[in-house]
Amino acid sequence: MSDEATPNPRYVTKEGEGVQVVYNLRDATPYADLGYEEVNEAAYLASLPASDALTVEGA
Repeated sequence: MSDEATPNPRYVTKEGEGVQVVYNLRDATPYADLGYEEVNEAAYLASLPASDALTVEGA
């Protein structure tokens, strides 16, 4: 077993921008001060398009 800490991802987003994953973030206040909102992982994953809806141009 490794002594390394397990990464703790937290997801922050701002209207009109994508989601940023920040690992081992203890205090989200600096992000909130910049207008970012924290979202949970389930909400982030639910916002992604379904994989069968993705198309490759020219395929």
